[in-house]
Amino acid sequence: MNSPDSERPGQRSLEELVTLVLNLMGTFAFGLSGGILAVKKRMDLFGVLVLSVATGLGGGIVRDLTLGHTPPATLTDWRYLGTAGLAGVLVFVWYNRIANHGTFIATFDAVGLSVFTVTGTVIALNAGLSPTGGGVLRDIMAAEVPLIFRSEIYAVASLLGAIIIIIATQIGFSGVPAEILAAIATFTLRMVSLRRGWKIPIAMPKSTEKN
Repeated sequence: MNSPDSERPGQRSLEELVTLVLNLMGTFAFGLSGGILAVKKRMDLFGVLVLSVATGLGGGIVRDLTLGHTPPATLTDWRYLGTAGLAGVLVFVWYNRIANHGTFIATFDAVGLSVFTVTGTVIALNAGLSPTGGGVLRDIMAAEVPLIFRSEIYAVASLLGAIIIIIATQIGFSGVPAEILAAIATFTLRMVSLRRGWKIPIAMPKSTEKN
């Protein structure tokens, strides 16, 4: 019978593989959302690729730099850059097939948000970081107001997933089941809020009239 210590390397390798797959999925999803927005802004191929890569890799780069992990993993592993670039090329070539309805970009953005919420929280549980960096960078580069600064439920959905991971860790329920639950909760809240038009209340200052 194997001791717990002998099983730890294998478990660690499995967790690293799952984290890599999730990160690549999130990179591809965010890359697609960035590429779709770039095409909507009528950018050329270079612009589409830049926005796809910036969106797909931006959040991970900010996270790693904040944690002091230099150089960032997304810049040293070609798979991240290749995944984001592939997303941009696919959007540029088959935009009409990929983005055939208005909610497509929001769906892939929600996928990326849910995946990076999980991986970002697991990697930086006590660092107070946000997994929304890639989406913010995408919107800024495309001259859009970032979603987390609008009234849409975006950062709140990410916060829900992070809270689930934190609570699961505290009660000893951490691992793949908790990560899947957090990702589903984040994605569901984001998409349901879009479908139902849920908004966060915004400040509405009253105009003052001068006498």
